[in-house]
This record gives sequence, C-alpha cells and structure tokens, in this order.
Amino acid sequence: MLREAPGPYPALTRSFPDLVSDLLTLDGELSEHLVRPEELRAYDAELLRDLEGRKLTNAELRKVPEAAAARRELTELVSRYRTAKRERDLLDFGDQIALSATLARTRPEVGEILRDEFRVVLLDEYQDTSVAQRILLAGLFGAGTGHPVTAVGDPCQAIYGWRGASVANLDDFPEHFAHADGRLAARQSLSENRRSGGRLLDLANNLAEPLRAMHAGVEALRPAPGAERDGMVRCALLPTHAEEIDWLADSIAHLVRTGKEPGEIAVLCRTATDFAEIQGALVARDIPVEVVGLSGLLHLPEVADLVAVCEVLQDPGANASLVRLLTGPRWRIGPRDLALLGRRARLLVAHTRVVDDEDPDRRLAEAVEGSTPPR
Repeated sequence: MLREAPGPYPALTRSFPDLVSDLLTLDGELSEHLVRPEELRAYDAELLRDLEGRKLTNAELRKVPEAAAARRELTELVSRYRTAKRERDLLDFGDQIALSATLARTRPEVGEILRDEFRVVLLDEYQDTSVAQRILLAGLFGAGTGHPVTAVGDPCQAIYGWRGASVANLDDFPEHFAHADGRLAARQSLSENRRSGGRLLDLANNLAEPLRAMHAGVEALRPAPGAERDGMVRCALLPTHAEEIDWLADSIAHLVRTGKEPGEIAVLCRTATDFAEIQGALVARDIPVEVVGLSGLLHLPEVADLVAVCEVLQDPGANASLVRLLTGPRWRIGPRDLALLGRRARLLVAHTRVVDDEDPDRRLAEAVEGSTPPR
C-alpha cells in the first residue's frame, strides 16, 4: 500500500521501515483515542497556519512545524491504510477496541447482556487503559448503571504510554463509574507495602512526593509493622556505564559470598538492553542468574542467535540476522571475507537464470563448489 501511494510526501524523510512503523503507530493511537484521521489532519493544518510568520526561537520549536507537516502527510497514508483494511475485511487490535467502544456507546442492549453475565467486574492495572478502552468499559458497566465495578491501579506507575494509556482514567474513575443515584464511586488507598523495608520506602516516598501531589487519594507507602528499619540503601555515582555494571556485579557477588541466597536478590533495569551485559557480568563471577521476561531473554546472545536462525529460515533476505550468524561463534567470518561473500552473492544473482523446475539443492551445491568448509 505504501509503495503504491501517489504522493509526493516531501515531509516524510524517514526510511521505509521507519515509515511503516510510524504509520502503524499513528493508526493505533488514533483508534485508541477515537480520533478520525480527518480530524487530526484538520488540527495539523490549523497548527501550521498558526505557526506561519511566527518567530520560533530555538531548535526544538523549529521542529514543531516539521513534525506537524510530516504527521499531516502520514495521516493521509493512515486513511489509505484503513481503506485497504476494509477492502480486505481485516481488523487489528486498535480497530477492535474502537468498534467495541462504538457498540458500547450506541447499543445499550450490549451492556445489558454483559452486565447480566458478569455481575461483578474487577479491572486490574487500570492506569494502563486507553481512552477508547475506558469509553468501552464505562459504556458497558458504568454510565450511571451502578453496576459493581472495582478498578485497581496506581497513577504513579503510569509510565509506559502503552497503546494510548491515559492515567486520567484512574484519576476520574469515581465520575466514570458513579453510583446509580449519582454519588461518586468511593476511592480506597492500599498503602501498606510488604515487599520493601522501611528504609527503602522512606527514600522512595521522598522521591515520589511531587508525583503523589498530582493525583488525588495517593498516599505515601508504609512498611509492614515491625519492618520500619529493615533494608539498606546504597548509592554509587560512577564515571562510566561499564564501571556501574562492575560495581553492581561485585556488590551482588559480595552478598552471595556472605550468605545471601541468590534467589533473594533482584536487579531492576529501566530498559531490557542492559540485561545481557548484567547477566554476563554476574555469570563471570559465578553467580547463578535467571532473566525474567521475554524482552530480557531476547537480548541474551544465545537466544538472539536462535531468533536470528528462525528469521533467516523464514526469510533468506533477513540480512541483519544473517550477518549476526555469519560473524558469530559458529562460522566466525570476518569483515573482509564477509564483503567477498556479499560480492559473490551479487554475482550469482546477476548471472544465474532460474527456471521453475530447477533443483535449488543442486544450485546451492554448485554455488559453493570448491570452497573450504569452516573448521
């Protein structure tokens, strides 16, 4: 669909794979916020008109019209993408949520059926719901029906922005799910933390104080009775990332040598990209390690190699995965030989005429005839 778009799109300067990712992201965000593409195009057109002739005083401000122009063109592609989906009777996650929210708002019998089936509703991690999901849930179980609904969540943990998540859904829950007589839903605070000692909670509460002030009903965490002085807080400011990894691994190794069970120690990372390096540092110190979470496992070398094999088997043109395998420990092809291999592959493609009934195994054997097998 993208390659067939008439264009021109002068503001879209990113690579084709990035453009595909941007299009899918924008399509999903529009669905999660129940905003039509033409509404966003009109907004960006008005924004560009407002910015005409204005003095933009720094580099960040000068990026605003560029971003608005690119998004306006990308929104046109989103419209074409949605047309293509409709022609093929295809739906993605965002489409399902948007259509479900529309049903919940326009067909009251749908809510009646579900309220009769689900007499009590519990919504977990509610801070990570999107606008469309909130409209869907409120249309089915709220909107003055007085249906028993409880939402559990923490507005201070709304850090992901995943699929259009809006922390306002949790803040405004009492209004969205009011009692049948109009009274606001009650808000309860679960503030006792039994995972962490009092010293760690003191530090966390001090750091989070400005964030708590932004949300009604959020209280400082308190430790379990008797755990007020439990725990230890250490902080290290180190010149480089490598030194930080070494300090962390040495600290854990010391804890294990002095009697702490490895299973009682956890390392929390802001991003999964650090997992492989931390795991390697701990393994080098003979510390048993378990990586938790799929995203973390994908960064481990042995798992990444396995994924690369699967990608190459599925798509022989997956060059990045193929290069990873060829330069890895199995074949260990260096940059110079890799360049020669690439040149040989281009010659084969340029000079080989393939017919439908030709045996691919025989062609492969001929292509590598006379080469030296790896040792």
